[in-house]
Amino acid sequence: MLQLQPVSEKVDLIKLHAATCFSMTQFINGHQCPKLAHLIVQQFSLLVSHPELEQVSASREMYQQLLEHWQKVTTYLLEQHAVRELPSKRH
Repeated sequence: MLQLQPVSEKVDLIKLHAATCFSMTQFINGHQCPKLAHLIVQQFSLLVSHPELEQVSASREMYQQLLEHWQKVTTYLLEQHAVRELPSKRH
């Protein structure tokens, strides 16, 4: 049963990677909302901390860079959303 653990973790990593790619595809195809961007950030956070990547620094670094990028995207979208929510000033 000990051998199943690494296989299970690898499958989890593959599924998480695929889900993240799918989320980014949805975002690129027009669903550019803060909620989806935040989901992508959460997914990259899980990828960065995944036990399968402890010994694969190049992959972790790549996911870390993507995480930082999507954190900026999320912040930008939240700021844009907040600006649109402000009541317009009428004179």
